[in-house]
Amino acid sequence: MISSKRRTFLSRTLALGAMIAAGWAAPAMASEDWPSKPVTIVVGFSAGGPTDVVARILAERLTEKFKQSFLVDNRVGASGGVAAALVKRAAPDGYTLMFGSSSTLSIIPLLQKTPYDSLRDFTPISLVASYPYFLVVPATSQMASLDALLVQGRKPSSQLSYGSAGSGAVNHLAGEWFKRDAGINAVHVPYKGDSAAVTDLVAGRIDFAFLAGAVAMPQVKAGKLRILASASARQGLGGEGVPTLGDRFKGFAAEPWNGIMAPAGLPQPVVAKLNAAVNEIMGRKDVVERLASLDQFPMTGTPQQFTNHIKSQTERWASVIKASNIKVD
Repeated sequence: MISSKRRTFLSRTLALGAMIAAGWAAPAMASEDWPSKPVTIVVGFSAGGPTDVVARILAERLTEKFKQSFLVDNRVGASGGVAAALVKRAAPDGYTLMFGSSSTLSIIPLLQKTPYDSLRDFTPISLVASYPYFLVVPATSQMASLDALLVQGRKPSSQLSYGSAGSGAVNHLAGEWFKRDAGINAVHVPYKGDSAAVTDLVAGRIDFAFLAGAVAMPQVKAGKLRILASASARQGLGGEGVPTLGDRFKGFAAEPWNGIMAPAGLPQPVVAKLNAAVNEIMGRKDVVERLASLDQFPMTGTPQQFTNHIKSQTERWASVIKASNIKVD
């Protein structure tokens, strides 16, 4: 016969076991049902920019696929750091995601202290897309080709100038990398965003810049800027006859990228479901064509490949920063 104390112990033990089982079962059930309510994709950059545009294309297709709203929330600041800090603190349930960028994940942490760790604080889900920068000059520039720019920039008396979206921006680092590999003399002129740099570039107040296609192409088509080269490792980008800097300078590639992430601890079933969805969507013909119209290109893969890409890109930009002694106050 079981004593009253023994019965109490057993009942408490069984109750505790049931609670633990329920605790394990709840996330599993939530993972199977995901998404059962609207999902927020936090973007650390302003609406209309290259990162935001791709995030909205993906959000629209995910909404159609899962029959749940995927909403873009722009949280601008600190090169994506504001968004990263917000997502880091969110619950890892799949309802708050981040559209991470190369600058946020692989560059800014090298230049300043950040409130997040790019790998430890997030669950990489899938790369999404990338785009090359283009080396551009004013349409009125006497440097009508890449070779002409190199000849001019290598003159001892020459002092070219190039603009960027700000100190530490990818196109700032691309400019320093290009300066070093090309052996030219050029001074960096930082702006608060690409728009201000474009204004001065079109006016001829600076000599060249590295710009995303979404920024450069409208000005090129309007006859205000000229493309001298694609800052890519892949040929054929930028139009017929446009040289690829990766061919001229081994290893050179200034191609910002982005990808979907979640707070650390996202259940694996949600990771797998979302990764498969992103890969399928970014392979669709209509999506590929839409991206191409923006001079962007699908770049997908497994969560592990995303992790590896963050690591390799961080190492690459760390070497550029060190070699060029780049510092951000």
